[in-house]
Amino acid sequence: MIYDPYSRPFQEDPYPLYKHFRDEEPCTHNADMDFYALFRFDDVWKATLDWETMSSSLGPSLENRGEMPGHVFSIIGMDPPAHTRLRNVISRGFTPRRMAALEDQVRGLAREYLEPLSTQSEFDFEQEFAVRFPMDVISVLLGIPKEMRDQYREWVDKGLERDPDGGLGEAAAMGLGTSREYVSGLINERRKNPQEDLITVLAEAEFEDIDGKTRRLTHEECGSFTTLLAAAGAETTAKLLGHAAYLLFKHPDQRQSLWDDHARIPNAIEEILRYEAPSQFQGRVALKDSTWHGVTIPAGARVALVSGAACRDEREHEDPDRFDVTRKQDREIYFGHGHHVCIGKSLARLETRIALEEMAVRFPNYEVDEAGMTRTYQAHVKGYVNLPISTGN
Repeated sequence: MIYDPYSRPFQEDPYPLYKHFRDEEPCTHNADMDFYALFRFDDVWKATLDWETMSSSLGPSLENRGEMPGHVFSIIGMDPPAHTRLRNVISRGFTPRRMAALEDQVRGLAREYLEPLSTQSEFDFEQEFAVRFPMDVISVLLGIPKEMRDQYREWVDKGLERDPDGGLGEAAAMGLGTSREYVSGLINERRKNPQEDLITVLAEAEFEDIDGKTRRLTHEECGSFTTLLAAAGAETTAKLLGHAAYLLFKHPDQRQSLWDDHARIPNAIEEILRYEAPSQFQGRVALKDSTWHGVTIPAGARVALVSGAACRDEREHEDPDRFDVTRKQDREIYFGHGHHVCIGKSLARLETRIALEEMAVRFPNYEVDEAGMTRTYQAHVKGYVNLPISTGN
């Protein structure tokens, strides 16, 4: 069997195929696209930690075969020690204190969207709330003007799309280019007129590079950081919100248990992330030969660490295809692990908790029109483009 993460049928429902690969071909090779893949939880966990064998240096996209081009510089395409030093720069904007201080502002943004929507009998949850709310939150942090947020989100969304063969289509390339050009202008403005936002933090930050010299981020590096935060911070959270709405609709008893006691919501979010991981795989490049289940991955090969399959591994989770908001997990892989653990995971959890709390108050008995649901087809992200719901109001 061939593992093709870009095929439309696979993206519709990958989980039966994931089980096949975990059980029968835990390390497989796609000869046509020339990459290897690992599916079991322990394998993904160990490979994620072992950056000296499975390097991030070519970025997350399997189609990249050479050096990372300068215009797509990104912290997710780096290994320690350079990665660690640059991560420490951006971490200044995601401290626990800063995240806690955001709660009132995030709740205000959620209410700003949900209050008028709750007066409607039906609306598209994904398009009218889930894709807009996280982008507003990350835009507030970054400093993207309110009037440009929808346009910027559209550029970022388009840049994430992939053709069935995994290629970057003309529209996606245009989206990437336009979003970078816009961010470049913002960085120039912040260097002249600093503000209280993350773009200013990036533009002014100084750090000690691996050569021991203190320097600032280049203009290009600032732009790549900003694009990464917008894409990762908004897109995956939008998909998480859609999964939350749909899964709780499909399990009304579990939904009611959360509405009865909001203290149960944080654990439910972890189960939603496990059951439908927004990021389904992460790309690596092998720096040296390694053998997995009798298959040797040679140095230089591209490798997919399939976290979407790992999250449903029976070896890690009992009855993994059962959705259970009370499930306790010893280990999690859906936000990454080790030095590449998602820097914005606390923000994603905060946004999702607040969204569910506010939904419980406004339309607790909502229903999803499953006939109107459509899926996204992106490089790594699994989720919905449209999720129509009726509020019951």
